[in-house]
Amino acid sequence: MRYFVVTMTIIDGNSLTIEDVNDVAINGKKAALPTDKKFWERMEKSRKFLLDYISTGVPTYGVTTDFGDSCYKQISVDKAGELQRTIVAYHGIGLGPYFDHETGRAVILCRLNGNVKGGHSAIRPELARKMLELLNKDVIPCIPQLGSVGASGDLTPLSYLAAVIMGQRKVYYKGKIVPTMKAFKAEKIEPLLIEAKEGLAIMNGTSVMTAVASLAIKKAERLANISDFLSAVTSEITRGKDTPFVAKVSQIKNHKGQSESAAYIYKIIKNSKRVYKYEEFLKTQIEKLDGRTFVKQANKIQDRYSIRCSPQINGVYRDTLALARQWITEEINSANDNPLVDIDAGRIYNTGNFYGGHICASCDYMRTALANISDLSDKQAEVIIDGKFSGLPDNLTPRIKDTDPRSGLRLGFKAAQITISAIRGEVQSYCYPISVTSAPTEAINQDKVSMGTISARKFAEQINLVYLQFATHLLAAMQAVDLAGYDDFSPFTKEVHDQVRKMSKFVKDDRPLDEDATKVAEWLKVTEIFG
Repeated sequence: MRYFVVTMTIIDGNSLTIEDVNDVAINGKKAALPTDKKFWERMEKSRKFLLDYISTGVPTYGVTTDFGDSCYKQISVDKAGELQRTIVAYHGIGLGPYFDHETGRAVILCRLNGNVKGGHSAIRPELARKMLELLNKDVIPCIPQLGSVGASGDLTPLSYLAAVIMGQRKVYYKGKIVPTMKAFKAEKIEPLLIEAKEGLAIMNGTSVMTAVASLAIKKAERLANISDFLSAVTSEITRGKDTPFVAKVSQIKNHKGQSESAAYIYKIIKNSKRVYKYEEFLKTQIEKLDGRTFVKQANKIQDRYSIRCSPQINGVYRDTLALARQWITEEINSANDNPLVDIDAGRIYNTGNFYGGHICASCDYMRTALANISDLSDKQAEVIIDGKFSGLPDNLTPRIKDTDPRSGLRLGFKAAQITISAIRGEVQSYCYPISVTSAPTEAINQDKVSMGTISARKFAEQINLVYLQFATHLLAAMQAVDLAGYDDFSPFTKEVHDQVRKMSKFVKDDRPLDEDATKVAEWLKVTEIFG
């Protein structure tokens, strides 16, 4: 008999990973709160500390005072719960399309993880358990995408989570959008009224932008190897040299990302009959001077920048991914609401941890890095599609005689190249740093804001464009492989070719390629072939 251990993602405020967020959000993995007695005791002590503190009559921001610029208005303790329900109500002004079901799951997970960290949010244990119940029973708030400036966190979008906890607004449930109470009744979930500080604890944080960035970065990471494969196959198609990808070259340069990129490419091309070892190239492709003072060589001794510099270009992408991953992971495991409770020091901090600057910056940087590998792809596609550079028929059309009845009626990948360039241009339009678009709002209390949620959303949108571009580029590359001679290509390139040919046949007579490219783009998002 075989026994299987079912693992759960533990939400303790300190150890959640980007992989955890993706597993729970996309793969439906179950989550659990710690069973450690000290964890729950700390939450209870923190809550008691907050209630004892406000009972003294000291104004406590957002608990016994109004919010933002209105924090000079103090209320009595008996109104504290109603005040929290008020902030949820008036922030119900999110607009535009909803984030999808998976993003909603990621939002709950990230918010719960931040709210239970060290007891700093001072929420009741039952509120933590209610968020977990929503997640594990898959009753997920429908959260509009528009309405957050990223400080004070994601107030408006997170109000939709707070409202759902109380049985209000709408949720994703069993593949449909339904009123929250309909799903609650079906799952026997009791709504929970939020109490003192808990509206702020849920809403005044970075969990929407962090959730979006966590899902996006995993999709973006896949593109690094795909970009390197496109560089490798371009080198093969154009009969490039191995020199740019030799390990020593990147070791001299000193950047980890470049070394990783060069190694990935070299592993492919070293087994290709079409890429020259440089010494072999000098012996077989270069004419000797033989006493002459000048020789016009038929072959150039180095390749174009889009091939020769590809490890340097994609190396930046890889290193930016590493930095973004670090910052996103740190944000996932942060206490990022306001005010924060420190039971060890016996203090309450009015602070700005809700500011989403690191998420905004990481997504800003990633969008620029994505634009650079998109531009690299555009240039490499030009090299292989234009017969002047590849030595293949113009626009990758089949080789036919001028006397063929269909001569002049085949234009191959001409339009595909235009589509690649069009997407490249659109990808580049996403590069403007959203972090510098901050402008004062909310009576100039929120006078410097992060705009992190917008940056994360743009990052997620841009990634999908790059997948479509890479898919179109890949179709062209596989057409070139067939034209150049399949047998001479590396084993890995042949493997990719065979997979692509299951989705898209060789283009003999011109045909629409939109459905082919879309299929390949979706395949690129899930295939493990690139590692």
